[in-house]
Amino acid sequence: MTTSESSGGRPVELAGVGHDFPGAPITNEYFESEHPGLGIDDAWIREHTGVGARHWPPPGEHHADMAERAAAMALKDAGVDAADVDVVIGTTATARPRTNPTTSGNRYMDLALPLQKRIGADHAFAFDITGVACAGFLHGSVVAQGLLANPAVRTVLVVAAENPRPILNFEFRNAALFGGGAAAGVWRASDAPGGLEGAVLRSDAEFYDAFDIDDQDKMIMKGKVVNGVASRFLSEAARDVLARSALTLDDIDWFIPHQGNINIIDEVGEILGLPPERVLVNIDRRGNTSSVSVPSCLSEHVHDGTIRRGQRVLAMSVGRGFSWGAMVFRYGEPSRA
Repeated sequence: MTTSESSGGRPVELAGVGHDFPGAPITNEYFESEHPGLGIDDAWIREHTGVGARHWPPPGEHHADMAERAAAMALKDAGVDAADVDVVIGTTATARPRTNPTTSGNRYMDLALPLQKRIGADHAFAFDITGVACAGFLHGSVVAQGLLANPAVRTVLVVAAENPRPILNFEFRNAALFGGGAAAGVWRASDAPGGLEGAVLRSDAEFYDAFDIDDQDKMIMKGKVVNGVASRFLSEAARDVLARSALTLDDIDWFIPHQGNINIIDEVGEILGLPPERVLVNIDRRGNTSSVSVPSCLSEHVHDGTIRRGQRVLAMSVGRGFSWGAMVFRYGEPSRA
């Protein structure tokens, strides 16, 4: 197992967030009518996953399309022009060169580079973080904090986008779990303390084979392996980051666990003793959106008024590999309108 901690350094602020979920919701009735051989219905899916609906991009839409809209929303929320972005960091777990590229007309799986061009971040350098799947936004945020320690860097845009439908195997019930979408966060250098107050990252390759890709580029997931360790990993990371940040659960306004499965979320809540009224979810209407999970849940609750500027959030993510972690941060500064 490998470990990394992040804290201190130049203060940073999560100045803005955005999200995008394409098309109309795909309800659980889709699996009853279109894939009756799976033997699942709305009640089964809700009981085993917590998912009531999810979004899949319509034909012809790609990761970069959703990412562009989420980025625009985040930049507007932050009051930042795209021309002022210094770095664009992309992350996705669902791109495939042959069957599910991030853009039309090009089979490469980059997200940050095509996004840089689309939004007009002409002076930014761009790169992707791969291999950490659902934990991509957390890793991207820690990298952003490190880059912002350089006085020449003032603004980092972190964007996650997922389009799972082309890589789902509809012969397996776990196809009902996954949804698509995009989410973005704008990290900026700040003169005030707060922002990203602490982060803990973990990796353990003992579980590397829990996920794979078959000969048709479809995802293979060993759900029992994931469910057997995910809640422990998330709760341990949450405890670690609180201890390293000298904080307690009472200091946290909102908790956002990885939106992987409602049963895992509930188990994490029980292990940590989280007050249910402060645990935020969107898996019920969005599904498991992998790297989009945490930032989209954050963004939806920011834009509906639940999370206010200056409030402190504890987020947890676990992705294939396994790679997982937790971070404590404030959304924006209280003084902003």
